[in-house]
Amino acid sequence: MNPLTGPRLAPLPNLQTRCEQARAYYARLGTRLGRALVEPTPIRRLCRDATERDRARETHHPWRGAWQNDAPHHQLSAPFGSLDIHHGWRLNLTDLLATLAGRWSIANAITTAPFDWTAVHSRGQSARWQGHTVGCVVSCEGAAVAQNPYWRALPLQADGGESLVLKLPIDLIEAVSAGFTLLPLGEQRYWLGATHSPGHAASGPTVAGRNALLSALAARLSAPLSIEVLGHFAGTRMAPPDREPVLGRHPKQSWLAIFNGLGSRGILRAPDSAIQLSQHLVNDTPLPPALDLLRYAAHLPSF
Repeated sequence: MNPLTGPRLAPLPNLQTRCEQARAYYARLGTRLGRALVEPTPIRRLCRDATERDRARETHHPWRGAWQNDAPHHQLSAPFGSLDIHHGWRLNLTDLLATLAGRWSIANAITTAPFDWTAVHSRGQSARWQGHTVGCVVSCEGAAVAQNPYWRALPLQADGGESLVLKLPIDLIEAVSAGFTLLPLGEQRYWLGATHSPGHAASGPTVAGRNALLSALAARLSAPLSIEVLGHFAGTRMAPPDREPVLGRHPKQSWLAIFNGLGSRGILRAPDSAIQLSQHLVNDTPLPPALDLLRYAAHLPSF
């Protein structure tokens, strides 16, 4: 998690608080699961041009570190200098998801079958699904919301992205931010990402995405390196026009709720958003208007 991103190096509103709260949440969750999920990660921002260099030098923020005239490794190029960024961290999402899936599987509380919305039958204040009566069905579908008969009219925009896992003959302890992110995974393995394709959902890894990432990395190398691609991944971020999560119950179907629209900072926004939605569903605690799906109620069809 990089707390200072974008060409302007300007933190988003409440970003510092959100970063600290999310990191603490995942640390507590890791303790409960017996896993070290959060790893502190120093970050070096490589300035892309003279304008960004001048802006970086003028930036004042508690998480901004020292100005550097070079890159963190001699095989990386930083002609416009670089900047240390403090308080970065990495979530071991793969381990988190695998651990939770394993626990839910043991409890017979998870299925790998695709969810079929036509198999959900409304019963007024509740619903029936595969012989079970449930008080609420929460749509946490990401890009699949575009095919959901209840939610597909919401103004959620897809932004497809691709990433690579590489083997590089260099040893970095810092993540590198330079229009892309190069994140050390250990043993000279690195995560490189991610591309953006606003308005388009990712259908899978593409040659174009792979080439775009490798070209961006090559432009930052001081000399050619032997690069081995170990993995290629694709996914889709979903976000509404105001870039805030979309949470809450359907205004006409009280048994139906949604958790979506977390955008490119889903790891950051997920803990607090999930807590607010659960409190709303269980205790009728009002949602913040900025997050409540009712701000988009006019887009929803009548049932």
